[in-house]
Amino acid sequence: MKLNGSNYLLWVQAFRIFISAQNKLVHLLQSSPAATDPAYVTWLTRDYSVMIWFLNSLEEKISGSVMFLTTAKEMWDTLKVMYGNEKNSLRIFEIYERLFELKQGDKSVLEFYGELKNLVDELEMHRPVVTDATTLREYHQDLAVLKFISGLSPTL
Repeated sequence: MKLNGSNYLLWVQAFRIFISAQNKLVHLLQSSPAATDPAYVTWLTRDYSVMIWFLNSLEEKISGSVMFLTTAKEMWDTLKVMYGNEKNSLRIFEIYERLFELKQGDKSVLEFYGELKNLVDELEMHRPVVTDATTLREYHQDLAVLKFISGLSPTL
């Protein structure tokens, strides 16, 4: 899976699983040891591997924004700032629109269900179920504003 700008939550989960399986999660969470530390050279070699995995998991338009950073943690943190907006109202609106437009068409029932489930799962990652009335009101207001903006004439 490549990060394309709109699939951050899915990408970050897949990348975290992959890095954890490689026993390199520490490179995303902790800063580098001091250059004078005897373990530095080994750490640096492993960090370069993580950086290569990062770059290979990004679409070209995104990789340029982190290409010249010096550690995997810097890449991780930068991408989180750029794409990890927890509110991410625009992506939520895109999911709602895709859900409302989704039809089986020429897909098999299994393909149709899989696409539907992926959208619902992603929506739940962005908007977990809550019982707090204030949060629910915010969800509805965000959706209404985005629907209003998307429905405006393109000439505006």
